[in-house]
This record gives sequence, C-alpha cells and structure tokens, in this order.
Amino acid sequence: MKLKVSGSQIVIIVVAAIGSVLIAHYEELLPRHWQTYMAPDGTFSLDLPGKPTIETNQAPLESGGTITLHSINVAVGSSAYTCTYVELENASQKSPDQVLESARDGSLRNVQGTLITQNQLTVQGFPGLQFQANARGNSLMDSRMVLAGNRLYMIMAVAADGQNAQPKTVERMFDSFKVNSK
Repeated sequence: MKLKVSGSQIVIIVVAAIGSVLIAHYEELLPRHWQTYMAPDGTFSLDLPGKPTIETNQAPLESGGTITLHSINVAVGSSAYTCTYVELENASQKSPDQVLESARDGSLRNVQGTLITQNQLTVQGFPGLQFQANARGNSLMDSRMVLAGNRLYMIMAVAADGQNAQPKTVERMFDSFKVNSK
C-alpha cells in the first residue's frame, strides 16, 4: 500500500510542527516587556522584565528589633525578579565585605540555600558581591548585592524549576542597576 501525501498536507504538517514548538517554548521566545523602575526618591533605577509590584515589609533582626525591607518584584513564568533594599544604621561599624557576607548568609538561610559560586565586584565604585545558589524546592537563585553608603541593595532572580532564570534576562537586569546621586 502506497501512502500519497499532497503538497497542502505537507504544509499543514510543517505549520503544525512549528506551532507546537512555539507553544512549548512560549516563555523563552516571547520578548520581554522591559520597564525601567526609578525609585520614588530617585536614588536608583533598574530595568525589569515586566511591570513591577512594590512591597514594604518589616523583618525581624537576629540582634533584636526590626528592619524595613522595600521590594520591587516581577514574576515571569516560573521565575521571579526582585530588587530589595534596606537602610542599615550600623553599616559603618563593619567592613563592606562583612556587611555583604552577612547579607549573603541571611539570604541563603531564608531560602535554605547552598552556595554554588561567588564573586566580589564593584558597581559604580560601590562594593558588591554576586553569587549563585541552589535553594529549596529545586530553585536556582542568582543574586547581586551592592552596598552604597548605608543602603544595601539585593537584586535577585529565582527560577523555580532549577534552571537559570533566563541568563540574558538576569544579566540585563543586573547590568541595568544604577545608583543615582541625590
């Protein structure tokens, strides 16, 4: 028995196959709608891969008391992109490395994370620390922390599926962060 396939049937099969690939990889192929977030006080800006939501929360300190966390958040598929900043009243009592390492350790504790890689860096003359960690629930966290005076910025991307949260998206977000002079 000979199967005969017409040219129009081949076109339909090819279009269906391409459509299936596009649907399966929708999140990766869809261009992001980048937005620049400018802090209300003008102290920093950051490009994010979507419209952010803003939160302000109180968090307990290990030494007692609380600290105010300001967070700018965007969720895209199974990934979350965040910039959180805090004012550290006692930052000048420690070295920048101690402040950054303490913040890293706190972040790792909060996500039950295991450090994979870490690099010290400088962002616009300010000390920084960038690291990647495995986190609870098979998540992968990329984080860049920058200490500008008494303000600590924590820029993070977390992918819930254990894959990178789109490395080019993370790189663009990290590289877009700017501390602005008042």
